[in-house]
Amino acid sequence: MLVGRFGTLSFGLVWLTLFGCDSQGGKPVQEVVVASPSGDVQIAVTTDDEGRLTYSVTRGGEIIVETSPMGLSSTTHDLTGGVAMSESSVRTIDESYTMRTGKRSERRVLGSEAIVPLEAADGARAELILRAHEDGVAFRYRLLGDGESEVTSESTGFAIPDGARVLTRAYDGGDLVFVPTAGEYQQPPILLSLGEPIDRTGFAFPTAFELGGRGAYVLVSEADLDESYCGTRLNETPQGNLYQIRFPDEREGKGVGASLPKSQLPFATPWRVIVVGDLATIVESTLVDDISAPSTVEDPSWISPGRAAWSWFSQETGTPELQSEYIDFAAEYGWDYVLIDAKWDQWDDAEQQVRDLVAQAATAGVKLLLWYNSGGPHTPSPLETPLNKMIEPDRRDEMEKIASWGIAGVKVDFFNSDKQDRINQYLGILRDAADFELLVNFHGSTVPRGWQRTYPHLLTQEAVNGAEVYKFAAVQGAPDALTNVHHVLLRNTVGSMDYTPVVFEDALRTVGLPYAHSLALSVVFESGIQHFADRADSNADTGYRAVFDAYPYVGDFMSTVPVAWDDTLLVHGSIDGHVILARRKGDDWYLGGIHAMGSPIEYSFDLDFLDPETSYEMTLIEQGESQTSFERSSVTVEAGDPVSIRLPAKGGFVATLLAQ
Repeated sequence: MLVGRFGTLSFGLVWLTLFGCDSQGGKPVQEVVVASPSGDVQIAVTTDDEGRLTYSVTRGGEIIVETSPMGLSSTTHDLTGGVAMSESSVRTIDESYTMRTGKRSERRVLGSEAIVPLEAADGARAELILRAHEDGVAFRYRLLGDGESEVTSESTGFAIPDGARVLTRAYDGGDLVFVPTAGEYQQPPILLSLGEPIDRTGFAFPTAFELGGRGAYVLVSEADLDESYCGTRLNETPQGNLYQIRFPDEREGKGVGASLPKSQLPFATPWRVIVVGDLATIVESTLVDDISAPSTVEDPSWISPGRAAWSWFSQETGTPELQSEYIDFAAEYGWDYVLIDAKWDQWDDAEQQVRDLVAQAATAGVKLLLWYNSGGPHTPSPLETPLNKMIEPDRRDEMEKIASWGIAGVKVDFFNSDKQDRINQYLGILRDAADFELLVNFHGSTVPRGWQRTYPHLLTQEAVNGAEVYKFAAVQGAPDALTNVHHVLLRNTVGSMDYTPVVFEDALRTVGLPYAHSLALSVVFESGIQHFADRADSNADTGYRAVFDAYPYVGDFMSTVPVAWDDTLLVHGSIDGHVILARRKGDDWYLGGIHAMGSPIEYSFDLDFLDPETSYEMTLIEQGESQTSFERSSVTVEAGDPVSIRLPAKGGFVATLLAQ
């Protein structure tokens, strides 16, 4: 029975309280609804007659996430039943921020938020925080009180309507991974039927659901994870159409660290993020960043995204002399960085040799990055050095030292766990690196969770089976054309992805990829530092020098292609096999497209995203007569002009649209 309604607030926020009793005189039933500014996207939370929290999500009045469980249990709070909601405080959200990396530089966040007080049956107090935006919803729990609390389980789940398909990746938390007893995000994407289990220790975030016949998608992830919690994912065994949160496996990180999160009260869980909309909404959304904590770096002027040369893929780290050649190559082609990877500390006089390389690089207008094993007993590769330098108590001393050498940043590898102790290490590295103005790249790492907004010097993270998998001939799951399409639609949707793209090597032939497909990854994949993987020494008869000598315009393109963008649009795409992205830098646009079809196909679209007051010179680079060749053509275009591009099997292309 409806007794009262507490109005409709401006900016799309709706607060409802429904009081009623069942025929047995049970507890009051309550409902809170929060709507996006337009009212199109809504999250509704209810308590039933047993005080159990549930929620649902609608878009345009259509159910996108069905009634799903909420709540958690800890040593101080039981929010799984007997919970009462009180009238909430509400606010509208209209804020802006700037990003150094990602899909677009200037972000505006419009949304609605309700903070709902909760009281457990024993009187313990908590809050449920709800957000609604045009591209999705989010919620988190905040436990109030004093003392320490260990979360023993989380009931949060996501009930997906019948008929959906699931685009996900297996999370390896135990003995099933390439690196034994590690925690890994480096399995390739897979398409599953709704409810189909996975043979690992969870569905990795993000996981996407294509709702059958609707043209609608749901993408589930998490954001704003801090030291109070562990990283989570979805349970490997869905309960019908219900996918529930699970904590890390005990075996992760060689069994080091606790699987259950524990912290001093009060603390909040990460946001549970649900992006909803069409496929373009999923690809273009910045919701994970939008709801994360603002930047902690007051003056970000030292943070510079860029392109990097990298020898490890093709030639290991080698000698200082080899790294010197890579510095010369980077300078020649206008690249910003050179990454010196594993075992550089084993050179005869490592400190002086690195200092000499820094001096050479500075003269050439290039900066150097250094690789580190994240260290500790959890590392799966203790022979890869430098080891144990990015954990306390040595971390700050090491950072101060290499900053004094003139090193620009660090690549820190082999975290291999989402347990709370590793989350503490990630965030400790980011805070310390900011003090010494060092850029950060996480490898063997967790997926992005909004940290790039909070710590803008975090330029990229791996958490992907990228091009380096081609290096290991025995490894299954090397990226093929469909893998690359799915990475655009899944992994790269939540933050920068250090795939290490653009390989012109025989390894591509094993998966049937043309060179033009590989070149297109420089645009379709986003990373604040784009580590171009192929060899660049002066003696090479393969790799970049060979291709750039044969096709100088390819070298010119890679000399100028940006890595940080002012806007990103999905022009054309399908979960079954193709993506075409348009990215803007200043007044110029870049197109990149790839597809996974085993036969030629033509894609047609209009250039309706261009400035109607400007004409553009469109230069297309596509496959030539063979899979290892290119050809180039140019034409003048204007806003709204139709474009048709015919791609060969598993092909790709790039195009520049330069404002005239």
